[in-house]
Amino acid sequence: MPAKYVLITAAYNEEKTITGTIKSVLAQTHRPEKWIIVSDGSTDGTDALIKGFSRQYGFIQYARQEKRASDRNRLEKVTIAQARAMAHGIDLMKPVAYEFMGNLDADTILTRNFYERIILQMEADQRIGIAGGGVYSVDTDGKILPGGFIQPDFVGGPVQVFSRSCLEEIGGYLEAGHADCVAVLRAKMKGWKVQCFPDVQAFQHEMPNNTIRMKVPTCFRMGHMDYLMGGLLTFQLIRSVHRMINPPYFLAGAAMLMGYFFPLLRRETIRVPKSVVDYLQVDQIEKLVSRLPLGKVVGSVGALEARYLWNNRSPFSLFTGKP
Repeated sequence: MPAKYVLITAAYNEEKTITGTIKSVLAQTHRPEKWIIVSDGSTDGTDALIKGFSRQYGFIQYARQEKRASDRNRLEKVTIAQARAMAHGIDLMKPVAYEFMGNLDADTILTRNFYERIILQMEADQRIGIAGGGVYSVDTDGKILPGGFIQPDFVGGPVQVFSRSCLEEIGGYLEAGHADCVAVLRAKMKGWKVQCFPDVQAFQHEMPNNTIRMKVPTCFRMGHMDYLMGGLLTFQLIRSVHRMINPPYFLAGAAMLMGYFFPLLRRETIRVPKSVVDYLQVDQIEKLVSRLPLGKVVGSVGALEARYLWNNRSPFSLFTGKP
């Protein structure tokens, strides 16, 4: 039998999806010892659904946290909710014996042996600090949509599973940037291996989002968050151009680039620790070098940009010459 694990979920107004998520966990071939579902100030029927399942199944525990007024308009409000939910969940898990802890989004459906297979892989290779399956986006008819999380060395936040040692070493999620990305970077910085197993499938249900109305605002927020993570402008330019060749053509990629420039011109503060920013930038330079036809040239430009930013401390200095 695989090792014991626990789950934490942050849910905000998820009454349409959370029942499916809960049923997919109930159907697991290896169930968690404890599952704490934190309602993040929900105003719909989410709380009633969680409470109903918690009364029926002893390993499910309902908890609630209220949104702080200062967080309501912040771009990273989802990250903040996840970080606070994990911190609350870790505190409530103190009496529970476990070796692995998973973050599970409240709109995700898992295949029946999802956690059994992931935990067996982590037990077989104890260098793995974060693991998970491939996360595939599907529409209301079950059709798989473009996107998702299936990169071999990155695990999407909806299904991240941490070894307890790794989780304790990185301290859970930070209330800054993309919580899942920051966790992956911090784990790698500590020497942990991060691995996605795409054949272990999970599905996120969402409406087709390649329309201008849906995708343009989403890409703008992504670009904004990329800046707050300390991502390189060189990398963002390449990423945005690549996004322009996918529907809705040009506009989504342009919105992503505008999202990056918007906080830069406002001189917004980068939200993650400098050590994480440095690691992210080195990782981006390596990707530019290894994946592009002119990778060495573009990577050298990215390296010069990173060195300039490290010395001057402000992305705005690229345009003003002032730190």
